[in-house]
Amino acid sequence: TALDREGLKMATLYVGIRIGEGEQKFDPQLPKYIEELKGRGTIIWLQISSKSDPLSAPEGDPRAVAVVREIADLAQAAGLRVALYPHASAWLERVQDAVRVVKKVDRANVGVTFNLCHCLRVGDESKIPELLRECRPHLFVVTINGADHDGGWDRLIQPLDRGGFDVARFLQQLQGINFTGPIGLQHY
Repeated sequence: TALDREGLKMATLYVGIRIGEGEQKFDPQLPKYIEELKGRGTIIWLQISSKSDPLSAPEGDPRAVAVVREIADLAQAAGLRVALYPHASAWLERVQDAVRVVKKVDRANVGVTFNLCHCLRVGDESKIPELLRECRPHLFVVTINGADHDGGWDRLIQPLDRGGFDVARFLQQLQGINFTGPIGLQHY
């Protein structure tokens, strides 16, 4: 209602899901939220965690695939897409994890997010050009921010005009892979 009143669009909705043994998969209200977003073009961002699986462990893939497919079906019925959101210290920690899972999910409405600060946090800065090429067929959304090359969140999520990381060069790399999707500004 608030978005409609102001003529705004919600580009993404961040949702935490869990794939660990015995964990509640997702908020029971999620199907209702997805239905309320029907036809709005919102991308459902899935951050995937697990208390029973090590970070990035492929052994969790079957459970992750099942939950993502369940949400993808709800999203498809509402005309929405789903993008896996790599998050440092979560089971789905790296963009390469997201690509691995998306390929197994094998749904047209499921893709990946490239999150700059989380990529830097897990130490993958030198792999960025390769990672962009790898995730390109599945890339739905990118987030950027000013950043230094390493450190805590105070150094990895800064205003866009701060930090030693060359964000302009990163944007050129996105142009180089012909990415035309949404680019969000990460805040902390």
